[in-house]
Amino acid sequence: MRTFNAHYDGRFIVLDEPARIKTNAKVKVIAPDTEDGDLADGCARLSEPTFQKIWDNPLDADYDQL
Repeated sequence: MRTFNAHYDGRFIVLDEPARIKTNAKVKVIAPDTEDGDLADGCARLSEPTFQKIWDNPLDADYDQL
């Protein structure tokens, strides 16, 4: 899995850097909501359920008492 910088030119999503991707390869595009505008915030919110599963476990409970 790789990430690439890109922009939307009003018609197409255009990569900002060269990339070796097979023709017709399936890709996923993640874009900020128009009202949010901040991709980093959006990605952090998408990660919250996963981090909750990782951090909310009995082995990490010891850290709660520090």
